[in-house]
Amino acid sequence: MGWTGDISVFSPTALYCFDMDRFLVKWLKDMKAEQHLGGGIPNTIPVQGYGFPATMPVMAVDFWGDACLTVPYNMYLKDGNRDVLSLMYPTMKKYVNACLFWANLFSLGKDRYIWNTLSLLHFGDWVAPDIDEMSKWQKRSKWTATASLRHTSDILSKVASVLGKHDDEIKYRKISDNVADAYQSKLIDKDGRLENEFQTGYVLPLAFDMLDDKMKKKVALNLVSLIKKNDYRIGTGFPGTPYILFALADSGYKEEAFKMLFNDKCPSWLYEVKTGGTTIWERWDGLDEDGSCSIGKDGTGGMISYNHYASGAVGAFFYQRICGIEPIVPGYKRFKIQPLIPTQLSYAKAMTDTPFGTIRSEWEKINGTIQFLIEVPVNTICELALPDGTHKELKNGRYSFTVDC
Repeated sequence: MGWTGDISVFSPTALYCFDMDRFLVKWLKDMKAEQHLGGGIPNTIPVQGYGFPATMPVMAVDFWGDACLTVPYNMYLKDGNRDVLSLMYPTMKKYVNACLFWANLFSLGKDRYIWNTLSLLHFGDWVAPDIDEMSKWQKRSKWTATASLRHTSDILSKVASVLGKHDDEIKYRKISDNVADAYQSKLIDKDGRLENEFQTGYVLPLAFDMLDDKMKKKVALNLVSLIKKNDYRIGTGFPGTPYILFALADSGYKEEAFKMLFNDKCPSWLYEVKTGGTTIWERWDGLDEDGSCSIGKDGTGGMISYNHYASGAVGAFFYQRICGIEPIVPGYKRFKIQPLIPTQLSYAKAMTDTPFGTIRSEWEKINGTIQFLIEVPVNTICELALPDGTHKELKNGRYSFTVDC
C-alpha cells in the first residue's frame, strides 16, 4: 500500500540512495488525480479503500497528506528541476488551504493557527513507543498537526518563490510565521516546557524552526532532559522520528544524538538489529528479545509490519550529518560537506549521484588521526568544514585531508 505518511518522511533518504524521479513523478501524478475535492489527500496512493482516520473525503490529515509538498520539494532539492514543483503546485496549494480551513474552524485569534480538530481525525504521534494506545497517539494531534501546518505552509511559500508566484510567497510566509508564533505562545510555557512532555512535541518545533533563539535553547534542553530520563531510548512516532537526531545535533547536543542512535535497548534502531531484524519495522517494539510478538490490545487490532520503511528515515542523518553531504543550492551546484564524527564509529563512507556527477565523502580513524576522502563533481563547488576548524572551498576533483582525532 502506498502510504503517504511513509514516503513523506522517507523521501530524503530514498533520494540520497536512488534515482527516484520516474517512479515518484508517476506516483505524484496519481496523487494529483486522487486529491479530494475539499483538498485532502487520501492516506494511500493509489486509494485502497482504507480511509482511516479521514473517513470523510473533505478531511485533510497532517503529515500523511503533507507528502504532496514534501516529496516534490525534496526531489527539487536533489536535482534542481522545477518541473515537479510546477506539476504539483495546484495540489500543494489546495491541500494547505484545506489544512488551514480545519485549523481556523471555530477558532479566534492565535487559536486559528492551532490545528485542533477532533483527534480521531488524525494519526497524531503515530506508534510512539512511550504510550501504548492508538487513541493516545491521536490525542497528540494538536502538536503534530500544528507543526505540520507550519512546515507545509513554509514549503509552499518557498515553492511559490521558486515559481515566481510572489503574492503566494508572501501570503503563505505570513501563515507559516503565524503558526510558529501560535505554537510557541500557546503550546509551550515560558520555560520552553510542554504541559505533558513527549519527545515529538519538542522535536518538531526545533526541526521546523518555529521558535525564537532564546526559546530554542530552552526547548532543546527540555528535550535532552526527557531523553536522558528515558535512558537515551527513542520515544517518537512517525512525525518526530526523521527529525529527532537533527534536532539534537543541530542544537549543540551531537553526543546525545549519537547515544540515541547507537542505543540497542528497546525502543531503538539497533534493538531491531540485535533482535534479528533484517528490515525496518513499523513499530519499535515489534518483537521481544525472545522473538515473540507482544503487540497487545492497543486499539490497532494487533497491527504490525516487519517491512515498513518509515523509521528508516534515519538514513538521511547518516548522509547529511555523519558524512556531512548537504545541498546549499538545489541540485548540488553548491553543496557542503561537514561531517560529525561519532566516537562509536571507526569509519563512514557515503556517496550520492547528482546532476553533475557523484559526490563522495569518506572518513576513517587511523592511528589517532581522521583521514578524509572527498570527491567533488565537475562544475560544482563544495564548502568543506572539518572537525578541527578547517574550512575550504573545493572545485572538481578528489581530495584527501588528515586531522587529529
